[in-house]
Amino acid sequence: MRFVSAAVILGIVFVSSCDQGGISPLPVDTGEEYQVIHQGPWSVEFHPVNETLMKPELAMATVLTADQGSEVDSLNYGSALPDSLRFNRKWYIGGSAVLVFSITVPDNGDEQLVSMAETVCSEALIVHPPGLRSVFLSNRTGSEIDLERAAAAVEPPPDVTHHIMVYYQQDSTGTLLETIDSLVVDFRESNLDSLAFTFIHRDTSSVISSTAGIFRRDSTPNQYFCFADSSGMYTGVFRNHFKINIPYLDSRGAVCVQSRLTSAYLSGDGYYPVSSAPAGYYVHLFLPDSITSWTPLAEGELPGEWYSLPGGIVGGLPIAIGNYTQGLVAPRYRMLVLSGSPISSLDSLAVEKITSVLRNTIDFPSAEFSFVEIINPGGPVVTSAFGGMMFSRGSLESLVDVSMWDESMVNGIVPEGCDILTGAAGGILSQSLHLDPIISRMLAAWIPLRYFVENTDDEAGIEEIRKVYLKYYLFHTQNIGGSGSTPLVAEYALSDPMLNQSPLKPFVSGGKGVIVMEYLNSLRMVNRLPYMLQNFTHASSGNFWQKISLSLRVYEGTSQYNLLRALLYQPGIPQISVKWWEEDGKLLLTMTEIQPGSRFNFEFDRCRLYLSDTTVVRSLVNRYRG
Repeated sequence: MRFVSAAVILGIVFVSSCDQGGISPLPVDTGEEYQVIHQGPWSVEFHPVNETLMKPELAMATVLTADQGSEVDSLNYGSALPDSLRFNRKWYIGGSAVLVFSITVPDNGDEQLVSMAETVCSEALIVHPPGLRSVFLSNRTGSEIDLERAAAAVEPPPDVTHHIMVYYQQDSTGTLLETIDSLVVDFRESNLDSLAFTFIHRDTSSVISSTAGIFRRDSTPNQYFCFADSSGMYTGVFRNHFKINIPYLDSRGAVCVQSRLTSAYLSGDGYYPVSSAPAGYYVHLFLPDSITSWTPLAEGELPGEWYSLPGGIVGGLPIAIGNYTQGLVAPRYRMLVLSGSPISSLDSLAVEKITSVLRNTIDFPSAEFSFVEIINPGGPVVTSAFGGMMFSRGSLESLVDVSMWDESMVNGIVPEGCDILTGAAGGILSQSLHLDPIISRMLAAWIPLRYFVENTDDEAGIEEIRKVYLKYYLFHTQNIGGSGSTPLVAEYALSDPMLNQSPLKPFVSGGKGVIVMEYLNSLRMVNRLPYMLQNFTHASSGNFWQKISLSLRVYEGTSQYNLLRALLYQPGIPQISVKWWEEDGKLLLTMTEIQPGSRFNFEFDRCRLYLSDTTVVRSLVNRYRG
């Protein structure tokens, strides 16, 4: 009887090869054209040699320890062949790992022997483990990543301040809404002398007036740079007029400004210059007596006055204008509804469900969130921004029933409402001002899965969706970064800032990142996630890794510390080769991590054995560390 074995932990482990028998660590003479030598699951084929004169060896090294110079390493004294020369052939296999094949020959002046050793090395062929992913894993080490982050942390961004005036004029027959942004950028404490902004210059209504420094259009649409003057300052005024009942689009093609006689909203993108740096705000809205307003800022003493708290906000500033009544959904979560008919019961139910999943996952003590109703004549719309979500009636109803989500995702269809959940998560996470953007993306991408888990008891469906995220990651990284890709696309670790510029970013953060979060959640290692997010609200002392590990109370020297470090700092995922054999009436089992680079050191509790018809034969407890 032949068994096939598999090991899975929440889908994060990719079982690559299952076989019978073991691997000999010694060279094997195949009796054919090549000899084969093994190092763990890796092999090299080479022309047969006389091992009394030539000693073949295969070893695994790291990028830091492998010599990258001459093929001839050095004279070797005291080895198996005294006074010898060693010739190396190296393959950089990713993840800081180098496979080194060497031929050692006596240093006796025999030029023919030396030439033969060089030929054997140059013509040797690497044999990858069966089932190994062909994506090249980045060679960047954890210390390199930490050093780069530390260097970036000591370079403060320019100080950005917006003074925004908003005029809402119900008696106007043309222009109903006017915004004036007085922008001040102080470069004096920064090493930079320019800063990028997104801004839509509407030819018929936008007025730009720079009073100090230069505001210049970039070659990319809607992208600008401001440059400091000789004193290190930039100041400018940006004025926009928005006509009644005209939808204005942002840089992504979504409605960003809409004004009517009874209400208006501005999403935060498209009506004033927005940078990626945290910015301070002072906002004054001039409104009729019957009209109220909402922004995610703190209310001032005067009517219509709002200001940002220390640290500012990241991203665009959303503003809603109308006759609002306010209600509390949960502590620090509010809903603002326009006067008139009551909000739909399905929208209200969806708001409660969204609030629940946010509070149970990524909520933190200083975060606040508002659900703000808006009117959009063009159809349902949901727009998320710092501290809140603006939605039109009926636009949240798709989130009430998730019963078909697993079937849709298995068929490659993203369920309606997933983007609403990731947007809502962004509205919370953006308040953790100094949170790494990749960590923010992976947490936001995790929320739709947690929403499904909270609103179903379908365990099989949950497992199917987890597999979808894993396959999403594996397929797209293989498709874009597999062997033969030109130019070579390396996969970076979740913690590596280089991932931000990689075409693999959406799939690593939104695929692998989700499975990592599910796995950590199953181990109860993210129970203190709110404390971590709170600690990233300010630029306090302590580096990126210290903030994460100390916030989660994961201490150096523990298995949890090593596991978390590996998941965040190592590219790729663990790939496990499971081998079994029968001996003396017993079933013996070994597992080996075959991906290049360092081990992830997972602990496997159970391995299920299946017949070829997928019937479960036996479930073995196997306490194993990769």
